[in-house]
Order: sequence, then C-alpha cells, then structure tokens
Amino acid sequence: MLRLSHMHSRPVRPHLRTNPSDAVAASRSAFRSRFVPLLSALTILTFVSLLGVTPGSALGATVGATPGLGLGLGLGLGLDSTGDAMASGRTSLTLRFVDGESGEPVSDVDVYSISPAWLQFTDDAGETTFFELRPGSYSFVARRAGYVDSDTLSVDLTGLEAELSRTVRLTPFKWLMDQVVVTGTRSPHMLADAPVQTELLTPEDFKKTGAATVDQALQWSAGVDVQDDLSGQGAMLRGISGDRVLVLVDGVKTVGRVRGSIDLSQLDLARVGKVEIVKGTGSTLYGSEAMGGVVHIITRDPEDTPSGYGATAHYGTHRTTNFQAEIAPPRGKNSAFDFGFRLDRTNGFDLDPSTPHTNGQEEIFQLGANASWAYRFNPQMRLRTNVSVLDENRDWVESEVLGGRTFAYDDEELNRRYTASTTLQFRSGDAYDMNFRLAATTYDHKWYKRNFRGDILDRSLTEDRFFEAAYSSNYGFREGHTATYGFDFNFEDLTSTELDDEKKATRTAAGYLQYEYSPHSRLIVLPGARYDWNSSFGSHVNPSLNVMYKPAARYKVRGFVGRGYRAPSIKEQYFIFDHTAAGYVVYGGEVDLPDGFSSEAASAELGPENSINTSLSVEVAYGRIGQHRLSVFHNDMTDLIDFHLLGFTDTYWRGVYAYGNVDEARTRGVEWESRIEVTPGVDVSLFYTWLDSENLDTGEALLGRPEHTAKILTSFEIGRGWSGSLWGNYHSRKLWVSLSNTGEQEEEPEWAPERMTWSGMLQREVGNIGSVYVRAENIFDDTNVDYGYWPGFQVFTGIQLRSWIQP
Repeated sequence: MLRLSHMHSRPVRPHLRTNPSDAVAASRSAFRSRFVPLLSALTILTFVSLLGVTPGSALGATVGATPGLGLGLGLGLGLDSTGDAMASGRTSLTLRFVDGESGEPVSDVDVYSISPAWLQFTDDAGETTFFELRPGSYSFVARRAGYVDSDTLSVDLTGLEAELSRTVRLTPFKWLMDQVVVTGTRSPHMLADAPVQTELLTPEDFKKTGAATVDQALQWSAGVDVQDDLSGQGAMLRGISGDRVLVLVDGVKTVGRVRGSIDLSQLDLARVGKVEIVKGTGSTLYGSEAMGGVVHIITRDPEDTPSGYGATAHYGTHRTTNFQAEIAPPRGKNSAFDFGFRLDRTNGFDLDPSTPHTNGQEEIFQLGANASWAYRFNPQMRLRTNVSVLDENRDWVESEVLGGRTFAYDDEELNRRYTASTTLQFRSGDAYDMNFRLAATTYDHKWYKRNFRGDILDRSLTEDRFFEAAYSSNYGFREGHTATYGFDFNFEDLTSTELDDEKKATRTAAGYLQYEYSPHSRLIVLPGARYDWNSSFGSHVNPSLNVMYKPAARYKVRGFVGRGYRAPSIKEQYFIFDHTAAGYVVYGGEVDLPDGFSSEAASAELGPENSINTSLSVEVAYGRIGQHRLSVFHNDMTDLIDFHLLGFTDTYWRGVYAYGNVDEARTRGVEWESRIEVTPGVDVSLFYTWLDSENLDTGEALLGRPEHTAKILTSFEIGRGWSGSLWGNYHSRKLWVSLSNTGEQEEEPEWAPERMTWSGMLQREVGNIGSVYVRAENIFDDTNVDYGYWPGFQVFTGIQLRSWIQP
C-alpha cells in the first residue's frame, strides 16, 4: 500500500553538503581512502578508474536522518546486502516518477529511503527499484531540481507481493527563485540561495516577449544593454563592453569575435532551457574574456526532454521569417537524443532610401542546427555530446563620396560556425561530482566589398580554430564546506588575410580553486583564486571574494570584490586591417608601424587589461508574491586596449590607427529590480539602472553608455485561453561621438538623444496543439537615422506548437 503523508522534511538545496552520523562518517572515510587519491590527479585516468563502476554496483549515498529533522548524506553500498535474494516474503518495489503537468517520466530524481538509509536515482524511464524488501513500513522522499520536493511517501509491505510498482507525480516549480543556477559558482544552487548574484531567463520569459534569439531575450534583463555594433548584437554588462563579456553555450566558450563582441543574434533559443547572467568579473572561474561578466546559454538536457516534437514559426514586417523546431526520438535503455533546427531570414530595412547605402539592417539569412546525445553508464556516470552548426549570410550596401562623386559598394559577409563537445560526468550523491570536457570550434568569416560590376575591391578572410580540455569538480567534505576546483587548457589557431604573416596561435592553461564555507545557515563565504598562463603574456592571478548573509528569512545581502583581466587577442596583437577603399588602416600592437608613424602608446609593449570589480546588493522577497533587489557596483579598469589615431596620409585619408593600452576607465552605478505578482495571473517586472561611466584619461563619458535605463514588462492572463504582455524600454541620451575619438571632431562631443519604445504581444491557446499570437514592436514607430538604425513599427504573427506532443 502506498500513501502520501503531509510530513514534509526540510528542503535541501541542490548544493554539495553533508551531515554524517558516526556510521556514515565511517563510510565516508572509506570513500576518501579509496577515491580521493585518484581525484587529486585531475587526469583522464580518473575517468578510466571510474568506468569500472558498473550499473550493478549501485554506488550511492546513504541517508541518516529522522523525518522532519532533515537529511544528512554520506556514502555506502547496498540497500540490503544481507540475506538470500530468493528468500520468501520479500518484495521488489518500483517507484516511477512523472511530470505532474505533462505526464512524462522524470529521470535523475534523488529518491531517499529514510529507513533503511539509502539513496537511488531514477533512470530514463523515471523508475528506480528497491529490491528484496522485508515486510514492514518504508518511507521515501523524492527531490529533483526544477520540481517541488515530494511529500513523504509511505509504503506498507505485507510480504505477500513479489513485485510492486507505484507512480508518483512531481509538481514543477513555477517561481523563478526556485530554479537552479550553476554559472556563478560552477556548482548547483537554488537561485534564491546562490552566493553569487545571478540573473536568470527561462523559456517562460522567452514566451512573454516572443524572443527567438539570445539578444532578444537579454533585452529585458537588468543591467544588460544589447547594442548593435560592428559585430552584430553584443551584450554590455554594467557599462563594460561586449568584447570583455564571456559567452558560453553549455560551458563551452563561443568563438567568433570578428570585430569585438559575440553576435548574440546568431544564437537561437530552439533548445535553450535557460540563460544565466553573472555581472561583474568572472575571471576567477572563467579566465580572460570574463572581465565584465558571463552570459551562459544552457540547452535542455536530452534526459530531461520527453520524446516528441515542438515547433515555433512567425512571419512579419520586412518579410522576416523565423522557424524553429525540435525533435526528441523515443529514449533508449541508457541513452537519449534530441535535435533542434532553425531558419531565420529578413530582407532588412532602410530608414533613408534617399541615400545609396543601407541606413538600417542588412539582409540576413541564417540556418542553424544543434543536437545533443546522452549515454548513461550507470546512475552516477554518463557521457553527453553536443554538436551545433551555424550558416549565416549578410548583405548590405555602403557608399563613399570621393572627389565630389558618390561610389556605392555591395558588402557581403559569410559566417560559418561548427562546434562539438563531449563531457564525461560523474556524481556521487551530494558529496562529490566532476566533469571532464573536450571541445572544438571552427569559425570561418569571409567579407567582400564589390562594386556593382562584381569586381572585388576589398576582402577579409579569417579561419578561427579553438580547442579546449577542461576538468571541474565539487567536493563537499564536511558540513558547510565545499571545494570547487579544476583546470582549463585552450589552444587557438587563427589564419587571416589581415594578420602580419597570415597565421598565429596562442595557448593558455589555468587552474582554479574556490572554497565555499558556511559557518551557519545565514552566512556563506566564498573566496577563490585562478592562476592563468598565456603563451604570449606569461602568468596572471585573479582572486575574488563573495559573501552572502541572510539576516532574516526574506532578506539577503550579497557582496563581491574581484580582480579581472583580459589578455590581448591575436587580432589585437598582429592585426593589419588595411581598408584602402574606405580610407583607413589599423595595425596590431605587436606589428611594426610604417615609417613616420609612432606614439608613446604604440611603442609600448602591449599587455593585458586589468580591473577591480566590486558590488553590493540587498534583496527582499515575499514568498511567491514579489522580490526586490537594490545593487550598487563599481568597476575600475586599467590598460584598456583600443585603437588610437596616429595620423593621416593621402591613401588613408580617414586615418592610420594602432592598438595599444591607451585607456583607463571607470563604470559605477545603481540597479533596482522588482518582480511583483499584482494579482493571480498579472505579473510586473521593473528594472532601473543609473550608470556613471568615465574615460579617466579624458574625463569624458564612455561611448554608447546611457546614464539612465528603465525597463518594464507586464504579463497577464485574460481568460478563455487568452494572455498577453506589454513591455517598454527607456534609454537616456548617450555619447555618440567623443571629442577625442578620431581626432576629426574639433567642436563639442556629440550625444544621441533619449529613446523610449513600447511593444506588446497577444496570444491564445488553441486546444491541446499550442497557441497562436500576434506581436507588435516599437508601437509608436520611434526611429532615428542619425543615431541608431533600430527598426520602426513592426508586426509579426505566428504559431507555437505545444512544447512536446507525443507522436
């Protein structure tokens, strides 16, 4: 007999922690003596030794606790290792866990047997079996990230049943703070309890605004400013530009910085389960490119994706078409697979047809695909492989006025990205987990400038190859003590027509250690340090300290201070960007300058950028009704790398430039975030940022940073299947052209005016197949051809099939 009692045990966040009894401590001691020597090697040999653990060995974690007093986790073997397997009067109990909404099986559920103490995990079918149970009463608790902890499950066995099975429905979390995040600490925490402040976007957020790409999703996150620069849509975090923000996809660095920041419009949301944003330096855990923070796109785990299919399609203004689909075949005994596909195209727009060049968005065609496959050797160990492909074409028109005549050119850009990674994952209850990953990326970029006869006047051809080997581990060795450690090794090979000898390579290696200490339930202290070695710039150490204090249940205070750095890229070192047709040339910091050109910055040795980042936030939450957070931040940056003007020639009438460590800058400000459930079915999110940015060498504000930014997003349920959302975005004026930017401006700096846009979306559920919607963007048609090529009023209509429909 199975019954649910309402005797809730204390929730345990999915964070490495232990609370052993004496018996469990002895078991843990045995575990240490057997496994820790191997773990300390931090090599592939660790995985070879672990492969010896077969599914039948059922290595797991014991539980020593009393219902209602919490669960303390240790390690042990066997639920009942004594007795004859064929003894009469014993029962095999199978528990099957399914999603309470979709009815799909839920794998990787932690099922705790309270007495006898034992932990098991569900397989791909959502099942786990306890064998050879004697007659009596048994109690279980089930926990799984993303689901509400189950009530205590009580089972009475009479001994008359040889086999018994029961199905348990788990309730998915509906509240943002109940979600699990990993990026800020490289270990799982509930968002509400993460010691590192993290912004989280989920598919529910994507759906509210109809976002199809990562840049569209990030537009409604606090402290994030998505800007259209020469690389596409880049993310600026707290005033730190996108070329200093690391973009990860499932932990793998995204490659393809053609002219600075990663173009987030190239990254679709077809299989994305969530996006995590960590603002402030992430250099301690992630190295060079994370000086300004980390944007981590995390795709859905194939083991968590029920078999079936889903699709979204929309069509609208400028013949913009987007189609995304995902297919997950039925899962095998030990494996799971899913596949995503994306097609995106637009004719673009021209805000001023009177000019021959494109004053707006170029014509874009993108085709992408990604797939993920997972194979589970046993409940503790599995292998996951991800593959993604991007094919992108962009086409636009440029023009120049030379000698009183106007010349128009056709520009074409081709981008190809191929990424593959495979990760071996091992988990032993809540005491220890590890990941070993191998990854490789190829990014090909081609740009051509042609006249309208088809003659090539200028071109840029680049092939970027990136390889990574990374190990990371979390080990909870005592109650309130967790060590996170690992190493990274990267190799990048760049071939380009714009390098001084067309081919360069760089190697980096790093090791990091972070120690999480919780002396009591209200305080977490998180110091860490990373050692980086670069084949061009030697070694660098980046320490950091995070502290979270909870003076009361609903209040949290988080503090952070850390050192960030960014090593010069291959392009910044060896670039020769010679664009005679456009009248300018840019030299890398390690390239010999032509005769007659020199400067103090250009003659100095090019070195890494450095920063000191600090932040303090206070948060108050009212259960599931609302949350408010006030944050202050301060970022000091030195030796910033940028190109600067050396002079002019008849050929390079727009200037001769060179990269160097030329700037010191500061950004500081205040962020306010509020999320409120006004009434059941009506949610409001409010974000405000005050940003003070300054080039400390000139005293001017930094380019493209508005002082005031405000965002509001309201979503509501109307009834009878109708729902909608309305969102607005305000930016105050921002510096457009600096007095010292090019040397050509001799009067006052030029500022772009303030801007306010409103957009909305209305959708209706259609039976069980999905929903239809209409979305209007920039409702009041706010455009400005002089200070930004953002689109005017646009309308889209589309359909979303139910996320998963069984074939």
